[in-house]
Amino acid sequence: MNRVDYESIDGYSRRLYISKMGGGELLVFDMDKARLAAQLDGFPKVTGVLVVPELHKVYASVPGGGLLSSLSQGLGMAGLSSGRGEVAIVDTHTLKEIARLPGGVFPDGIAYDPKHNRIFVSDELGGALTVIDARTDKFIGRIDTGGEVGNVRYDPAGGSIYVPVQSHNELIGIDPGRLAVTSHRTLAGCDHPHGFIIAPKGGLGYVACDGNDQLLTVNLATGAVTNRQPVAHDPDVLAIDPAMGRLYVAAESGDLSTYNIDLAANPRSLGDVFVAVDAHTVAVDPVSHRLYFALSNQNGRAMLKVLAPLPN
Repeated sequence: MNRVDYESIDGYSRRLYISKMGGGELLVFDMDKARLAAQLDGFPKVTGVLVVPELHKVYASVPGGGLLSSLSQGLGMAGLSSGRGEVAIVDTHTLKEIARLPGGVFPDGIAYDPKHNRIFVSDELGGALTVIDARTDKFIGRIDTGGEVGNVRYDPAGGSIYVPVQSHNELIGIDPGRLAVTSHRTLAGCDHPHGFIIAPKGGLGYVACDGNDQLLTVNLATGAVTNRQPVAHDPDVLAIDPAMGRLYVAAESGDLSTYNIDLAANPRSLGDVFVAVDAHTVAVDPVSHRLYFALSNQNGRAMLKVLAPLPN
């Protein structure tokens, strides 16, 4: 598949990491010099990527052949959980791979819990979260989510991990210390929640429902939906600029929806704009406030499109 997937920005080293899913590469872009700094290969079907600057590590999700082999054997969810997906860990100083650990069937979104020094990876099609010890780079275990999962996030306010379950239209909470599911919250008015992000101060989550093009604001402590409004067709990746108080939602349609989140529980739409065909992923530089859209095929060429937002 000729596609790019997630992006992750290291604001300290001024680097943007891009998962080039179709090319099997992890790209490193120097934002200050506006040039490609490195192309790391050996990552077939790389999807999720997360840089953790304080650890000097980048985590990349690498789906394997487990899905096809499991389906060909007629296995259910239990069989899928034994897929061949992996999580690759790369040193940001040397750009050398440190380790590669089991990731399930289709590892995708990635979150970091700084309190317990643990990495949580969505195994989207395996119905679970994979957990990694960020200090020792060792596989810890898996948490059953009971269905296909979307993007996973850490809540700095409550210290919990949250992940939407796409197949059940719910948001589940997880105790990252005990590695146990602690809550199941139904997402009323949401069809197939996938994209998900948490407000900078925590406590509130924003869920993109790609089945019915809705953006939900959720109180993470109670599970109450405090706001629901339209979003661009087929929403995917969400990004937040804390300083500008903006939430960005990139969509498979190529449109970008922008919201003012100064009043975090009630985002105010600032409108939609067409970025490019397949501009479904976005990352925002907290320093320059520029938006980065990695595009796999624009007139036969891969491209990184950069937008500067209008001031508030």
